[in-house]
Amino acid sequence: MIGYLSSGKIDLSPATIFRLVLAFSAGTILVLLPLGVIAGFIRNYLLFLDGTFAWSFGGFLMIAMGVQLLHLYKPPIRKIFSFLRASVSYTVTGTFLLGISFGAITVGRGAPMLIIVLTYIALYQTSMQGFLTMLIYGIGLIIPLIVISTIGGAFGQKIKSATRLSGEFFDRIIGILIIIIGIYFLYLAFL
Repeated sequence: MIGYLSSGKIDLSPATIFRLVLAFSAGTILVLLPLGVIAGFIRNYLLFLDGTFAWSFGGFLMIAMGVQLLHLYKPPIRKIFSFLRASVSYTVTGTFLLGISFGAITVGRGAPMLIIVLTYIALYQTSMQGFLTMLIYGIGLIIPLIVISTIGGAFGQKIKSATRLSGEFFDRIIGILIIIIGIYFLYLAFL
């Protein structure tokens, strides 16, 4: 989205960019909200989901996410994106649909973290609390997109190139930290 709106291929005013980013964000959040409601609803039916299982499940998912960030495993995101991607559009409706496709892709790309949040909802929250938790999760997911996309233009290009250079280094650091957290979750599971 950042490259999409700050690419310089079309002259968009900051207000138009902001409207498009909000539409995109609404589409992304719209995909995530039902997941929280469903997780909160099935809470009562997951009698087998005790603390040991939940901590173990979360630990394995955190380790999987860390391995992905260390680039030891690469999920087929490009294939999924190509299948789900909406066509390029500079209208609010088109950008909203692009946000929905981004939300669907985010479910796959951020699956380990998303499943951890959904597991927490299923263990401890109602459907309404799950809805609010996923709303907060979705807002947290799109805040950087709103800020950077709204800045746009040449500054957006500088941010994009700087994050590309340092991104792999930070991926490795965060991957190691997430694996350590996953091991800690496994430790808590069998305490």
